[in-house]
Amino acid sequence: MKAHFRWFIVTLLAIGNATGGVFPASVAADVTPSAKLPSVNGRDLNGNPWKAPAGFPADRTIVILGYEQEQQAAIDTWTAGMGLTEPGNRLPWIEMPVIEEPGMVMRWIIDTGMQRGIPEKDARGHVWTAYTDRKAFLKSCGIDSVDDIHVLVVARDGAILALESGRHTANAAARILRVLRGE
Repeated sequence: MKAHFRWFIVTLLAIGNATGGVFPASVAADVTPSAKLPSVNGRDLNGNPWKAPAGFPADRTIVILGYEQEQQAAIDTWTAGMGLTEPGNRLPWIEMPVIEEPGMVMRWIIDTGMQRGIPEKDARGHVWTAYTDRKAFLKSCGIDSVDDIHVLVVARDGAILALESGRHTANAAARILRVLRGE
C-alpha cells in the first residue's frame, strides 16, 4: 500500500495544525463514560455505502481516527504493527479520516486522491472518511485534540470501550486487543 499518497490531496484543506512529523509514543487515555462515536455515513474508497457505528464489521471494531494528512505515518504504525492489512487478518478494523464537511466537489477531489494512493481494493474498503462537523464528532467521542491520532474500540451502539492515542506500541496494542476480545 502506498500510504504516503493516501491523504495527499487532504493537504489542500489545511485543516488544523500540522504535527511536523513528530509523533509521541502511544498514550492510554481514560474513556469518558458517556463517550460515544456519533452516527455518520458515507462511502468507502471503493464506493460502497457505510453507516457507522451500526454497520461496523463486528460487535467490537478497531477504529483508527486521523485528522491531518501528516498523521498518516502514525496511522500506518497501527495498521502494520497489528497486521491489519496483511492477508488473512481477521481483526475487524476501520480507518476513519475525520474531515470537516468540505462540499461535494472537494469530497470528490479528496476521495479520488486517496483512492489513487491505495491500490489494494481490500485496503480501500477499510477507509471510511467521515465528512462531518468535526468539532461535534470529537466532542461526542470525548476527544479534545486533533494533535495526534486516536485508536478506539467501538461497539455497534457507538460506545467507546477503549481509546489510545499516538503511534503503535506493544503495550497499547495489547490493551486494544484485550478490549476488542472482551477480556
